[in-house]
Amino acid sequence: MLWPVMGQAYLGSFEESDGYRVPGAGLVNNIPTDPLIVGDAQFYLNNLSANGFTGIVAPGTYPNTLGDTRHGPDVSRYNAGMYGTGVGGTAMDIADNSGQWRALAGGRLYEDRNAPFYTGGQFQRNYVAAYDYTGARTGTQVLNLLAYDRDLSYSYKLDSRDFKGTNPTATSDMRIDLTFWTCPTDADDMVTGVNTVAMSFRDSIGQVLVDVGYTGDNLLQYRIGGSLVWQTTAISLGTLGCSEISLSINTGANDISLAARAFSDINTTLGPLVNVVTNESLGFDTDNVTDIEFSATDVDGFKNFFDDFDFNTSLAPVPEPGSAVMLLLAGACLLGRRRKAIS
Repeated sequence: MLWPVMGQAYLGSFEESDGYRVPGAGLVNNIPTDPLIVGDAQFYLNNLSANGFTGIVAPGTYPNTLGDTRHGPDVSRYNAGMYGTGVGGTAMDIADNSGQWRALAGGRLYEDRNAPFYTGGQFQRNYVAAYDYTGARTGTQVLNLLAYDRDLSYSYKLDSRDFKGTNPTATSDMRIDLTFWTCPTDADDMVTGVNTVAMSFRDSIGQVLVDVGYTGDNLLQYRIGGSLVWQTTAISLGTLGCSEISLSINTGANDISLAARAFSDINTTLGPLVNVVTNESLGFDTDNVTDIEFSATDVDGFKNFFDDFDFNTSLAPVPEPGSAVMLLLAGACLLGRRRKAIS
């Protein structure tokens, strides 16, 4: 399927300046913006048969029937990440799933199917949205994954704005270094050893390069090269502060490196950097890194926060001169043996 070309997108820190809306908190160049994305609100309030008679306003649209002025609209409903610093513009309603974010399963897709019969509280919802959070690592907003009733899966299409000018379609022989911060929930701590939240990094031909996530009891996990088996580490991610994840995807060498600094709820401090894997082989040739798929399981938890994504790209290292000579000599020897065998 082709993605609509609508301008550059961004993960960043999920602030208004990064292109993520929270009702009533919007500022562009310090000028207050209209907190209402009219098109999305009207989709619900009009209660039209074409819209499935959904007579309830989406979480985050303002005003709404739940009074939640801290959650923005679901990221698949508006131009999330596609306006703000460097690109201009402001939040606006778009056709669902026509931007850089797409709801693949659960989330607001489940929410829509069950409206207008929903009667739960404001946090008993299903969506991926920006959230006004006092504990944000920087700024005032984070990205929140909430899968209260059903598992959810959303995809995000990377853009050159994420890669600081490098086009994701030109990353097949590059090293992509990424850091991001995450803060899981305590509500699912009884789900021990089972993955509850994950990010899947994929290339342009759909191959899964690496999955990074955590268990219900907040232990860091990873899978490499599309493996179906999660590797669970002893690194416990705190829930009272943000932990930093460092990931390196080398599409030239076709390997992965992963490290983390975990926040300690006991000491309320950020721990030292711990290497999890270094230059672990994927086992296959990679293409351009173009997509991230976010997923969360139904654990009735309130928060699974992400913040401060930072990408850096560089050309993958070429073999050292000595190594290159050895490769040439090895090739010459093989060729000589082949000729001798033929003769």
